[in-house]
Amino acid sequence: MIFNSFQFLVFLPCVIFLYFAIPSKWRWLFLLLSSYYFYMSWKPEYAFLIVASTAIDYYSGMRMSAITDKKKRRPFLMLSIFTNLSLLLLFKYFNFFNESARAVFDSFNIFYNVPEFNMFLPVGISFYTFQTLSYSIDVYRGTTKAEKHFGYFALFVSYWPQLVAGPIERSGDLLPQLREEFKFEYNRVREGLIRIGWGFFKKVVVADRLSIFVQQVYQHPGEHGGFAVVLATWMFAFQVYCDFSGYSDIAIGSARMMGVNLTDNFKTPYFSKTIREFWQRWHITLSVWIRDYLYFPMGGSRVTYSRLMFNTMFTFAVMGLWHGANWTFVMFGVIHGVLLSVRRTADKFFPNLKFDLGPRLKWLTFAISAFWVFNLTCIPDIFFCSATSGDAMIQIQSIFTVPNTTHTLIHNSLTGADTSVQFILSWVFIAFLLFFDIRMYTNKDETIEGLITRQPVAVRWTFYVVLLIFVGWFAMTTNAAFIYFQF
Repeated sequence: MIFNSFQFLVFLPCVIFLYFAIPSKWRWLFLLLSSYYFYMSWKPEYAFLIVASTAIDYYSGMRMSAITDKKKRRPFLMLSIFTNLSLLLLFKYFNFFNESARAVFDSFNIFYNVPEFNMFLPVGISFYTFQTLSYSIDVYRGTTKAEKHFGYFALFVSYWPQLVAGPIERSGDLLPQLREEFKFEYNRVREGLIRIGWGFFKKVVVADRLSIFVQQVYQHPGEHGGFAVVLATWMFAFQVYCDFSGYSDIAIGSARMMGVNLTDNFKTPYFSKTIREFWQRWHITLSVWIRDYLYFPMGGSRVTYSRLMFNTMFTFAVMGLWHGANWTFVMFGVIHGVLLSVRRTADKFFPNLKFDLGPRLKWLTFAISAFWVFNLTCIPDIFFCSATSGDAMIQIQSIFTVPNTTHTLIHNSLTGADTSVQFILSWVFIAFLLFFDIRMYTNKDETIEGLITRQPVAVRWTFYVVLLIFVGWFAMTTNAAFIYFQF
């Protein structure tokens, strides 16, 4: 069941209605059953992975909570880490490492015949694995208490709004909210619906329009060159942003209606003035997870310069690999690591080096900085969007070696019977999106629901009607899965 499906449009109101209709003491069970139904609608047999992960982490947490000596807790932490990472490595990364090993052995003419593990990738395994791991590590560290109620812990692991694509929540934030007894509140439901509508707009209206033109370039590496590749990469940057943040908005809005506040995963990332700020605004819960459970334990930034560079590159390589079992994703992370390392090197050796046009042109300083950082983040996006690293290199070479095909690409898009209107609308929708993102950014990262609910009635209802018209129109023509469902 994907969010942009008719099945979900039936599922959501039924769950919300029944949630408030049944006695509060049984709501946890209802949500747990709803979450497993939601997940099993993809492939029922893979529910056993969540059950296994839940059982092991619950057991590990309970055993660690009963032990005061931190050293004696360690075997149970290792049990949790080993179980979760083994499942992740087996189902997501086994074939990747197997094929990489085969390529190395073949280059030395050494026989290698380890068979592939041909199993369907469980939806959302990277998300719920990291969520349960954070719980086990926090219990081991003593920063959170173990959840004694198995049902509530199982709900924490499988909570359906954020189960398959985040946000990656901490137990200290989510579990207390799951225990609260919420009453139906009109304002909360209205805010949730606004957030859901905005998420659908991003996904169905913007992201799915942009994908049409991105695919023309990226499915045929080497056929387009010059600014056409740059244009397609820009469009992909907005496509993946609207696709992923759109899912997060729907998840946040769905949970909000039931009283739960999930973490905002995106805060206008393309207005970042530095690469570091970008990762403070993009996929926030993953960035914070990597920081707290990998980067800081390695020493963080309180180390020598050479070790700082290693820590940065290693954590970003892991972050890239988290996205998918492909060298393209590793390169995506590595390039981001290089960009951040260059910035840190410049800050160390040239601390007074700063781009500033003065107080009168503060807006221009911001605009140039944001556009510069946006283009820097588009470089690793070339690998993210490509099927192979070889294809990505071809696309990069095509920018400089293949004749510019921008005019042909735009002409074909404008004259095609199926693409002309959508090509024009895609840019209109990007402008519409940026208008609201600018408003939210200038209002100290205000949420879309906060921005809309304080507008006059006429403005609010104009916004509602426009969203309903375009989402309804395009929802009938496309039903593409969310990009991050594959992770």
